[in-house]
Amino acid sequence: MRTKARPFVSMTMRRNARLRKLRIFLLVCLLLLFGAIAAAGTLVVVTARALPDLPSTGLQPSLTSTVYASDGSVLAILHGPEHRVLVTLEEVPLALQQAFIAIEDDRFYAHLGVDLRAIARAFYVNWKEDRRQGASTITQQLVKNAFLTPVSTYERKLHEAIYAVEFERMYTKDEILEMYLNQIPFGRNAYGVQAAAEAYFGKDVSELTLAECTFLAALPWSPALYDRSPEKVLLRQSAIVREMVRHDYIDEITAQKALDKPLNVQSSPVRDTDFGDYFLDYVLQDLLNKFGSQMVYGGGLHIHTTLDPQMQSAAEKAIREVLDPVFPLVEDEPALQSAAIIVDPHSGHIKAMVGGRTHVGRLSLNRTLSLRQPGSAFKPLAVYIPALDLGYSPGNVMDDSPITYSQLYGEWAPRNYDRTFRGLVTLRTALNHSLNVIAVKLLDEIGPETAIHYLHELGITSLVTETRNGHSDQGLSLALGALTDGVSPLEMAMAFGVLANQGVKVEPTAVTRVVNRNGYTIWETTTHQRAVLNEQTAYMATSMLRSVMTQGTGRAAAIDRPVAGKTGTTDDHRDAWFVGYSPDLVGCVWMGYDRELTMASDRVVGGSYPARIWSLMMKAAHEGLLVQDFPELRNELLTEVRICSKSGLLPGPYCHHTEVITEIFLQDRRPTARCDVHVLAKVCAEHPRYLAGENCPDHEKNIYLKRRERYTASGSGSYPWDAQWEVPTRGCPYH
Repeated sequence: MRTKARPFVSMTMRRNARLRKLRIFLLVCLLLLFGAIAAAGTLVVVTARALPDLPSTGLQPSLTSTVYASDGSVLAILHGPEHRVLVTLEEVPLALQQAFIAIEDDRFYAHLGVDLRAIARAFYVNWKEDRRQGASTITQQLVKNAFLTPVSTYERKLHEAIYAVEFERMYTKDEILEMYLNQIPFGRNAYGVQAAAEAYFGKDVSELTLAECTFLAALPWSPALYDRSPEKVLLRQSAIVREMVRHDYIDEITAQKALDKPLNVQSSPVRDTDFGDYFLDYVLQDLLNKFGSQMVYGGGLHIHTTLDPQMQSAAEKAIREVLDPVFPLVEDEPALQSAAIIVDPHSGHIKAMVGGRTHVGRLSLNRTLSLRQPGSAFKPLAVYIPALDLGYSPGNVMDDSPITYSQLYGEWAPRNYDRTFRGLVTLRTALNHSLNVIAVKLLDEIGPETAIHYLHELGITSLVTETRNGHSDQGLSLALGALTDGVSPLEMAMAFGVLANQGVKVEPTAVTRVVNRNGYTIWETTTHQRAVLNEQTAYMATSMLRSVMTQGTGRAAAIDRPVAGKTGTTDDHRDAWFVGYSPDLVGCVWMGYDRELTMASDRVVGGSYPARIWSLMMKAAHEGLLVQDFPELRNELLTEVRICSKSGLLPGPYCHHTEVITEIFLQDRRPTARCDVHVLAKVCAEHPRYLAGENCPDHEKNIYLKRRERYTASGSGSYPWDAQWEVPTRGCPYH
């Protein structure tokens, strides 16, 4: 059987067929390649057009804000999650720049934002050695941190590359490196090389050594790693040093010295002082209301304040020295608290503020702003200043004797702290000894509505003038500082400051100027002041309060310069005060418990611990200030007159020399009549408590007091001290 013959196919024909197939395959591959390139190009173009434009003014990272004291020293730094302080590239050591370039992007000055050679090398290593190697340039890392999310996707990588190329067109290499060094995280909330130098070495970045530079360059690889695993960071530091040698930045000898040199890395900083923290809280609250948290904590503001470090230290030290030995702070027990404030009465600048004995957290309870009952410290403001402004004088006489008032909730008989009555006294004496009865009687004469008006003028804003639950501050108890809500130490200091400023009220301020990151002043304080008292009123009130310091309840607060002030203690001993001033400064000290606890068992009154704190605080606060007196007496407005201290009139023929004093009066209110209180009377020689009658065998002539109005004994039978000198009113019943 014959087989069918196959057609003859030459070798040439077979070769041509294979070539045609190869050409078709290559053509398809080429078309696919061109298609892929076109698609990739289209994707890049579309993606690039969809991306937002890069800022033409450079990066605007979150910057740390700085708070300065009045002497220019740094009081605090304010930042959110990122603590960053910008520096120029010239301030960064060359070694630190080279360390970052060596380990992060050795071809930084050669590529155009994306390093194709590094990408190829990374692709080969990742495929061949099965380990990850990055290829991002410094520019790519910068734009990723500044504009993109950290999520690693192909889309983000494409965005990163496009931005990097665009960034390189907009900025020089040095500008990019500067932005990068100010942007990257280092752990410990430190962002940028300056904050990192402070956080790890407590120094300026310009002072870093080679070893410290290579250490910082190792941190961005894993910013929080050092505080958990320092040895891993030190291994990366060694790798950086080797890379610097390989790129001829340093030689082997220098490298070995850097590795051998011990690093004095400071512990993770923990603030161990609360110096000025209550003042900072006060400033922060004001700034947050004005600018918001984002600007305050991340706007790179320069905040210039009024705090005087010397005076702040004086206030804090005085409280510690007086209270810590006697009232130590015991954990889990109520702490006897204290607050203090110092203000310049002429500018309104708050120089020192202590809101408590310990600071427990940012924006915590600040007792200089808390409302408390002022007690007798309120008398000058609510009673004596209004009376003086209405024409009364320190030499006017009132009767410290029992009196009872009918009020809505029954009868009320005010009484003095020592439960006694002194009889006829001048207003100066009444204030010296903080006599409650005189204060209430004087308020009754001028009217609570008048007192409220003057208190508002002096800056007391916390008064309750509308009836609330049956109570308001428009009653006679206002004279004793028994208020519905209370008053703050800051209010008290500013009100007394009106006297130190000769009747001119100045609004308090803690911030003088705020400068933004670009050096422009965006806010500046304006001094608001207004005359609310005439000068003679301020002078007479100051004269009376100076007597409190030398002859009255405030003697424990006296210092070696002219000062005036007033004590205050509430009836329940829950609040104790001392408020006083010099021609330069006004200070206020408060003591009490946060809870409803009394200090009676501790015998705390305004003239004891608060006065001692005030004295120590103000003595130290005045160091370096010239000693100056209060303004001189203006004779065209005021005059000094010798008067009888029992009548307030010119001495009469029966006034004893011990009761004749020199006192200040308004020129048009000076006394012209003679004393009519000291009188000569005939009394029975055998019974001198009675006036002599016609049948008395003998009589005597004695000098007595004759009140203009008779007093009545108190419910407990108490009489004024001078009742024994009262002229008899009944004739002798025995003869």
